[in-house]
Amino acid sequence: MTTQFYNRATAVLATGAFLLLSVLLANFSPPKRSDPMAQRSSTFFTDPTGTRALLLVMRRLLPAAEQWRRPFNRLPRDGLHSASSLIVADPTIPLSTSEYESLNRWLANGGQLMLLSRNGWSLRDRKRVDDADDSSETLLSRYAPALRWAKPANFRVEAASGSSIPAADVKLRWRHSFTEADNIKTIASAGDQTLAVELRVGQGRIVAIADPTMASNAALRRSDNAVWLVSLVAGWGDGRALFDEYHHGFGDKRSAASLAWAFAQTPWGWCLWQLAAAGLLYIIIYGRRFGRVSEPPTFEHSSPLDLVDARAGIFRAAGAQRLATQLMVQNLSQGLSQGHGRTINVTGLSAHARQRVATQMTPDRLAELQALAAKAERGEKLSEHEFIQVGRLAGELSKGRKA
Repeated sequence: MTTQFYNRATAVLATGAFLLLSVLLANFSPPKRSDPMAQRSSTFFTDPTGTRALLLVMRRLLPAAEQWRRPFNRLPRDGLHSASSLIVADPTIPLSTSEYESLNRWLANGGQLMLLSRNGWSLRDRKRVDDADDSSETLLSRYAPALRWAKPANFRVEAASGSSIPAADVKLRWRHSFTEADNIKTIASAGDQTLAVELRVGQGRIVAIADPTMASNAALRRSDNAVWLVSLVAGWGDGRALFDEYHHGFGDKRSAASLAWAFAQTPWGWCLWQLAAAGLLYIIIYGRRFGRVSEPPTFEHSSPLDLVDARAGIFRAAGAQRLATQLMVQNLSQGLSQGHGRTINVTGLSAHARQRVATQMTPDRLAELQALAAKAERGEKLSEHEFIQVGRLAGELSKGRKA
């Protein structure tokens, strides 16, 4: 069996394991629950349940309208420097004790809290308050213990009245309402249904609205809810508003590790886990390595002058003047043959041929080169000056050929 067969078999087995694991995950996974991200009354959402439209309307009509993404501990303690109204629509995170104290202090200094909630905003220490029971302590129960909500009905759009309604022909859309309660000021109602009440806290107040969907994008598109909500903010303090996003979960700082773990639990995360496991199995089975086993050897490049010095040293040590002269004359003859297109032997050139070959040197100097080469060929020892003269004459003739 060849390596190609083993590779294909491994690929088939890995694919089969991937499909089997996918089927098992699909069968044993719990049923998908509704995504709470799509059910929050947040100004980040443009779907019918979000409140993005109200934020955009208030930014156009009010002096300022921004998102608040920090705990209420950061609200100003000695004045309303950033805004005079705080809008909290259907919060999903309970109010902590320290936040409650800071919020109460902020209200006493003249702030307005517009709370749109179906349960009064739980103060219990738990992560979500989707279906808080009536026995749990809430923010509104501390200020109005007798306040209760009526059973939810179908959505209705009717003309509203009350001290907070700017005009008689304003039509509001709602589903939830309050039951009647003693010693609570009603500021908005429709027929016999109480939609909003006012609770005084020092110099400030809490505007409790029974139905959080009254601030949703769907309600603003089908009624005059935006007119009423904008008038509530514009008529209090300097008309600046903050939309609470911290208690929708958009103020929490998450580390890179928690984000990576959250991604690993998604279908794409499972896919990457499976690919990593298959790759690790392949590496272990076949012993694959990333990169070369060892670095290739590096070759040091020497300059041509170093090579000439080395050869000259050998010739000098051996005293081989005859061999050196023969090599110089032989290289010169090869160069002249290539330049003239025919075979030329420098030592055998006649007087007439010397006239045609010599270009940068006189025929006499070419004859001198021939005489020195013949002397070395006979075995006679050349002097230091004569040996150097052979090299100089060969170089001059070679330069003349290139020119």
